Amino acid sequence: MPKDVKLDEVVKSLLIQHGEQTEHKYMMYLEAAIRGLKELTFDILQNIKSKTLDVNDNLTVDLPCDYVNFTRIGLCRSHGRIETLGYDEYLCTQHNVDVCGDEVANDFSGEVSVSGGNSRNGELTGGWYGLGGGHRNGYYRIDRDKARIVLSSELAGQSIVLEYVSDGSNADGDMKINALAEEALRAYMHWKLIQRRNGVPMQEKEAARRDWYNEKRLARARIVNFTPDQAWRISRKQVKQSPKF
Repeated sequence: MPKDVKLDEVVKSLLIQHGEQTEHKYMMYLEAAIRGLKELTFDILQNIKSKTLDVNDNLTVDLPCDYVNFTRIGLCRSHGRIETLGYDEYLCTQHNVDVCGDEVANDFSGEVSVSGGNSRNGELTGGWYGLGGGHRNGYYRIDRDKARIVLSSELAGQSIVLEYVSDGSNADGDMKINALAEEALRAYMHWKLIQRRNGVPMQEKEAARRDWYNEKRLARARIVNFTPDQAWRISRKQVKQSPKF
């Protein structure tokens, strides 16, 4: 893959392109870059993050503020591999409260009756809708209303690994973007930055909007169709262009 590009580099480049002699508008341009990255993340890019999160006393874990969707939830074991948790749509999302009104964990052991499902020697082996079989590590359910993960009681006092798609809202200048989407990001920034300028003709604003959508389509095509052979040829080209001593 081509080398990723820092948002800081894109911002400074566009400042120069717009004829800005100083960086006093840097933060305004960076904000536009972060919004553009968020748009591209939803439509094209999959910015995957991984976090280790402690389980709260009420058997929940708060979802990160930039969370869009999860790709994996599990436990990091001593052998260095993540063992995934099972999904259970029947876990209670409403917890009991104590006399102070604070939530406390429900007294749920994570065990279910196997009289109506597939079982072997009294152990659940699958066949229940919404409940995976054979997960000795524990179970989870996403509570989107309260932006948290609800967990079964065997996970009390542990830490879970959450791998998830980020919306890019926590990005800063050091955040990197796929180089194949750089031109799309620049087009988005240019459109948004001139959109509210009074001195810019309406047809120029409309042309910038069309350019953004065209560049986004091109970026999607580049990323979807990018092959290992292309990566090899680009790397060879970069080697040939590097200075020789």
